[in-house]
Amino acid sequence: MKFTLRTTIALLLVAIPFASVRADDSDKASKSIDSESLWITAIDGLDNQTFVAGTATGLLLRPSAVVQFDSDTPNKFEELYQHPAAVWTVATSSNGKTIASADYKGNLVVYDVESKQPTQHDNAFERWCQKIVVSPDDQHVVAGNESGKLFAWSLSESKVSKSVELGKASITCLAFSPDSKQVAATDGEGNVHLLSWPELEIVAKVVISDETAWCVAYENQSSLIIGSGDRNLYRVEAKADATPEAIAKGTDWITRIAVSASGQVAAAEVSGRVHFVSGGSVTTVGADSGVWALDFASPEALLVGTRKDGIAIAKQSWTLTARTPESDTATE
Repeated sequence: MKFTLRTTIALLLVAIPFASVRADDSDKASKSIDSESLWITAIDGLDNQTFVAGTATGLLLRPSAVVQFDSDTPNKFEELYQHPAAVWTVATSSNGKTIASADYKGNLVVYDVESKQPTQHDNAFERWCQKIVVSPDDQHVVAGNESGKLFAWSLSESKVSKSVELGKASITCLAFSPDSKQVAATDGEGNVHLLSWPELEIVAKVVISDETAWCVAYENQSSLIIGSGDRNLYRVEAKADATPEAIAKGTDWITRIAVSASGQVAAAEVSGRVHFVSGGSVTTVGADSGVWALDFASPEALLVGTRKDGIAIAKQSWTLTARTPESDTATE
């Protein structure tokens, strides 16, 4: 009898006990809190082990916080700083020196990691901002707001250095291309806009669906993955006149997408399902509540931020199966 390590992957959603640590009592025992009171709205990596998350409660005009956690203990939080309204998006610089976040009122907070000093810029993006990203050179925060306006905020000058109107629909998500020369922006009318960087000149607009295009990520330099309100996950070339192809079908609108360093695509639904797309196959796992944040901690582990149940981890596992001599002979 032989044993064979099968190449199929099982993905398990692992719930982690929920706790919180404030910055001023980090040396004390962790304080348990009600997980149903905290909404994880965004996750981004600060370094290989440390991540930050945006939080909110059910009332979006209440103060909220940006927290830090270790990928091994994803629900043991250290509060870094607060916002006057619900944090909706958080982004980190590639050098790990800056954290930026925007809230439901359009306020921007820039946090210096070394000095632990947050600086709040009231109404920096004018209105509710669903997504910000730090530019690849760590010099700008790029943001899109609910009135269809795209901003480039200069971190050195602490002001908007450039802005462009993409339309009247809300900008829902942003992503930089791997070569750092292009920005993709999805909107509430089902489009993806392609802009040059750093010029922010519109290169193309591709129609994805009649429903809201909620999220976007570059799969590679020439291909985008987009999640739609029509419950489909699409792949489309990052160029004018491209035709989107549906590669997976969910049961609710797709809220977030993450692509690992190894190219694994993960997409989450507002219902709580998480889909892993590889080649022509789709593996689906379920969280206990709606998913609003995704980020790969490693190629084998996905951090899943939920509406009511903190952060879960989806992990890969391999199974070892026995093969009889008869089955080996049959295969040969």
